[in-house]
Amino acid sequence: MRIAVCIKTVVDPQARIELDGEGRLCRQHLRLEVNEYDLYAVEEALRLAESTQGQVMVVTLGSDGAVQGLRKGLAMGADSAMHIECAPELVDAAGTAKLLAAALRRDLPDLVLTGVESDDLGGAQVGVLLAEELDFASTTLVVGASAPEHGAMKLRRELEGGDYAAIEIDLPAVLGIQSGINEPRYPSLKGIMAAKRKELTTLTPAELGFDPLPSRRVESLGLMLPPARRRARIIEGTVDEAVAELVRILREEEKVL
Repeated sequence: MRIAVCIKTVVDPQARIELDGEGRLCRQHLRLEVNEYDLYAVEEALRLAESTQGQVMVVTLGSDGAVQGLRKGLAMGADSAMHIECAPELVDAAGTAKLLAAALRRDLPDLVLTGVESDDLGGAQVGVLLAEELDFASTTLVVGASAPEHGAMKLRRELEGGDYAAIEIDLPAVLGIQSGINEPRYPSLKGIMAAKRKELTTLTPAELGFDPLPSRRVESLGLMLPPARRRARIIEGTVDEAVAELVRILREEEKVL
């Protein structure tokens, strides 16, 4: 069984975000990490491969930090990696899906896993758009998966309100993996050393038949930081005095009572 996992390198959620005078992201001091949801997808792929004697390939589209993210996937245990060398801001979700699909068609996998969404944009679109491009079945919010049997997989999906659904999906398929489905493994020293010797293929959009790049359907007009909040006020006094003052503030100053 051949499994491909699409991963994305994103800005570390703990990093300090700064914008320049034109509203563009200052990247020089940013820390980059593999998207957290994608780590669950890599782990799930490795577990499925172990139970089916399959192979796992990690795939990414990106520039800064993209190869670093692939190396982490290889260190976790993936067998090979594919890098589409393209600045992610040059394409939207639909364009990303087209490029990923073109790369995957070179050696079509039986199963494609993605994180359910990305930590930076959170659009949750690439996985389902990729399934459409490949003409694969798809589903999202997967929190449980069994090894394939007779060309199909039994899955557990998360629904709204804390409910779950048990479904069966035919292969080939694209699955959006939800966090909490497993505990992603940490790369071992042996895995990190082995990752340096594993195959990593780099492709350009032109080599995939896209010159120029797919036209964008969504344009980013600019970025801005949220307005600074007023500092917190500490109300002094006894409990009764503090409650009375709080009610006065809410009624007379904030006009919410």
